[in-house]
Amino acid sequence: RIRERFEILDEMTKAATNGDIRAMIVSGPPGVGKSFGVEKQLAAANMFRTMNGKDPLFEVISGGVSSIGLYQKLYYNRGKEQVVVFDDCDGVLFEEECLNLLKAALNSGDKRRICWNKESRVLATEDIPESFDFEGSILFLSNIDFDRSIAKGSRIAAHLEAIMSRCHYLDLEIGSLRDKLLRIKQIVRDGMLTP
Repeated sequence: RIRERFEILDEMTKAATNGDIRAMIVSGPPGVGKSFGVEKQLAAANMFRTMNGKDPLFEVISGGVSSIGLYQKLYYNRGKEQVVVFDDCDGVLFEEECLNLLKAALNSGDKRRICWNKESRVLATEDIPESFDFEGSILFLSNIDFDRSIAKGSRIAAHLEAIMSRCHYLDLEIGSLRDKLLRIKQIVRDGMLTP
């Protein structure tokens, strides 16, 4: 069951590199190989670009992101074939401006227009426009169980529902300590620790 969920993650990551999936949220506990699997699939999809000395068509963003930083990252990864991965960036979900930018990028309509309607020297310096169309794909890897947070009525529940309504949601269904240990055995066996 656990392996099947991660195989689904691999397939959906491949679909994101092709532009077939525009947005996906992956929820699961830390240390079970979410990032490892996604980065492995993205690297494989970009292998020939990398071999030819070209930049890969994906970027992995980890840690804290300000709202202006999020706007910049979305701008630089806006192309149809590009994929931006937010890994351990759960703080984005607790900041109103970041949430609004993220919801705009995840919009399920034909056009995803993202706007920054504030004065910004950073954008002017980097020659980034105040609005642009986002055509890339977003993968959001999170330790937050969206379903459980919504059921509990957390303060961001309405935002989580709005985000989930705009994209694919994959819960890796690893809840118990036994599930975590089984998954760790799987990823070690699959070569995660092989140099």
